[in-house]
Order: sequence, then C-alpha cells, then structure tokens
Amino acid sequence: MNVSAAVSQAVTRTTWYKNRKTYRVLFWREITPLAVPIFLENTCVLLMGVLSTFLVSWLGADAMAGVGLADSFNMVIMAFFAAIDLGTTVVVAFSLGRRNRKQARAAARQSLVIMTLFSIILAVVIHLFGREIIEVVAGAATEHVKELALTYLELTVLSYPAAAIALIGSGALRGAGNTKIPLLINGGMNILNIIISSILIYGVFSWQGMGFAGAGLGLTISRYIGAVAIVVVLAKGVKALQIPLKSYLKPLNFAIIWEVMGIGIPASIESVLFNSGKLLTQMFVAGMGTDVIAGNFIAFSVASLINLPGNALGSASTIITGKRLGKGQIGQAEKQLRHVFWMSTIVLTAIAWGTAPFAGLFASFYTHEADVKQVVKELLWLNAAFMPIWSASWVLPAGLKGARDARFAMWVSMFSMWGARVVAGYLLGIVLGMGVIGVWLGMFLDWAVRGAAFYWRMVSGRWLWKYPRVRSE
Repeated sequence: MNVSAAVSQAVTRTTWYKNRKTYRVLFWREITPLAVPIFLENTCVLLMGVLSTFLVSWLGADAMAGVGLADSFNMVIMAFFAAIDLGTTVVVAFSLGRRNRKQARAAARQSLVIMTLFSIILAVVIHLFGREIIEVVAGAATEHVKELALTYLELTVLSYPAAAIALIGSGALRGAGNTKIPLLINGGMNILNIIISSILIYGVFSWQGMGFAGAGLGLTISRYIGAVAIVVVLAKGVKALQIPLKSYLKPLNFAIIWEVMGIGIPASIESVLFNSGKLLTQMFVAGMGTDVIAGNFIAFSVASLINLPGNALGSASTIITGKRLGKGQIGQAEKQLRHVFWMSTIVLTAIAWGTAPFAGLFASFYTHEADVKQVVKELLWLNAAFMPIWSASWVLPAGLKGARDARFAMWVSMFSMWGARVVAGYLLGIVLGMGVIGVWLGMFLDWAVRGAAFYWRMVSGRWLWKYPRVRSE
C-alpha cells in the first residue's frame, strides 16, 4: 500500500470525513459571513498599525522604542475596553438568539454610556500620572526614549473615550450579526490615521510637520472620527439595533448592566492582569538596549499579522456559540467550537511555517539596522515553531466566553500569565541571561499551559454547565 492510499484511508475513518457535508454548510453559512469581515477589519487595523510603525520607524530606533513602550501600556487599557466589548457582544448575540431585541438594545446602550464615562475618568488619571507610569514601564531605557514615550502616551490617552465607543459599538453590531459596518468604519478610521499621521509627522507643502508628536495626535483624531461614525450608525439603526441619541440620557437598568458585566468583569480582570503581566515582560526587554526593544516591537507587530485569521475565527466562535446557546442548541455549539478550533490550528500553523523563511524581508520593511533585523528573525522563527499550540490558547477561550464561561478563562489566564510567562520569562531572560529569547520562551510556556487547560475544558463539556443537556437542534 502506498503512502497516499494509507493517508486516504486514515482520512476517511475520521469523524471530520463523516460529517464533511455538515462542516461545509457550517463554514459557508455561519463561519465565513462572520469571520471574513472580522478578518478584513482586523487586517486593516493591524496593517494600519504596521504602517504607523513604519512611519515612526524612519524617525529612528529611539522613536520606535518610545512608541513601543507607550503602546505596551496602552494595550492594557485597550484590552480592558475589549473585555467589556466582549460582554456586550455576547449579551447582544444571546438576547437576539432569544428574539429579545429590547434587551439587546439596552445592553448596547448602557455599555456605551458606562464605558464612555469610565474612560474619561481613566484618561484624566493616566494623564496626571503619565511620567510615573513611563518611569515604571520604561525601566532602564534612556532618558530620550522615556521622553518620547511620555509624549506619545499623553497624546494617545486623549483618545480613550473614542476608543471605548468604537470598540463597544462595533462589538454590539457584531453581536447582532452585522460585521460589515464595523469593517467599514474601523477600516476607514485606520486609513485616516495613516493619512493624518503622515501629514502631521512629516508635513505637507511648505509646512514641516510636528515630527514625532504627529503620530500620537493623528491616532487620536482618527479615533474620534470613528467613534462619531459608530454613534451615527447606531442612531439610524442596523439589524435590530437602533439607539437614538436621546436614549443615552435614559436611566440605567442595573440588571442588564450586571448581565454584561458578569462576562465583562471577569474578562476585564483577565485582560488587565494578563496584559499587566505582558507589560512586566516588556519591562524585562526595556533594559536590554534600544535595538532589542525595537526588534521585539517589530516582531510582535509581524506576529500579530500572522495571527489575524485565528483572531477572526475566535471572534466568530464567540458570536456563533452565544447565538446557538441562546436558541438552546447545545450540540451545535459544541460541534462548531471544535470545528473552529481545529480549522484555526491548521491554518495558522501553515501560515507561520510558510512565512518564517521571509522574516528578514519583513524586518526590512521597518528598519535597515542589522542588529534589529537579527532580533526580529530569531523571534519570528521561534514564533513559528510554537504556533501549533496558539489556537488552543486563544481561540478556545473566545468560544468559552460565548457560553458565558468567562470566570474559568479568567483564572486560567491569571495563573498562566503570572505563574508561567512572568516567572519563566524572568528566569530565562534575566537570571540565565538568554535575553529577549528567554522572555519569548516564557510566553510560549504560557501558551502551552493555557492551551492545555482550555482544551481540557472543551472536551470535558464543563464549559456548558449553565445550560441544560437538552438537544433542541
């Protein structure tokens, strides 16, 4: 028997082969309509981020390191907003699965009100303590890099209210099954970011521009334009969601708020603690020199592009799981989460392995400095080697949160981050002197621990403990 025949027989005996028609329908009717627009939206956001980094990179390694340090803190705040966005998405999807449009609208409206107010307070506090924050984040970085990081932080902190509105409004629309409008708005917002930032950094016609400060100001302006667009779209009404402007002045319903926060608070605690641990590991890198800081920042930027399909499939699994469970279709929710997980694992591994040989080329788009390029190449090869475990670590918890199993994800992420990534990153990177390679190995250990816990949760069925074992499909 030749190899191809043996492989063919092995494939025909799998569960996937027996259910291939069902999976084909699932892919084209449910996964693709959700995942493709989310993928395109995330691609646009990240590509614009890459281009923003590209614009700053030509100002020098110090400028790029300054943006990287400030953004490492900004990501903690954005992760918090995204967690509340997740709670809004799940409640809207679940409510519409039950055909309760009133609750879906109320959840979206009240999330927007609360998070806008909170983001304003947060922005004021961070602005007042910006220098202290940068001193902690930047660690042993040079004073010039710290000053650049502070400038960027003080400008981007002004965009927090707009970022909260854009994230939560987009999440509500996705929960209602509309992924195209968030794609258009976020895509347009990021294109504007590049245009505005380019003009503000380098000038136009006879104006010489603002230099480094233009990067932060351009991002802030574009976010406010996107926030206004989200509010206008919701006011006009899209797919069972219509939130008139005057409705934002209505009293809040704390029962609905608590339902959103029941998912959002554990997810936000998870995100903030996880990203705080991530920030701490960035502080390890901050003391390794400007070239390493810049290379680490570039490698994360490229790795984020590689992970785009997985992030899109994870977001789709959150929405699909929420809607299926809202309809009482437990068996379908289980089947679809497994399918999305394996699809993501195969696709991401293929992409990471296929692009690793071009790591040096990717680095060349950002910098011409040989030392920085070498750091990027080493980190991207490592990233490819561990990519097969990424989906278990990130796609699975997205589906579990769609089933309102956010607390389990919170505890796993907290223990994994602080018990694996931070400890291992410090021991390998600092104590044993492996540098940024050791810090990234700590990250991969975190992936392995998270992935093992979430995979066990999926196959055990315990993520569905809130739902009666009645198959209504």
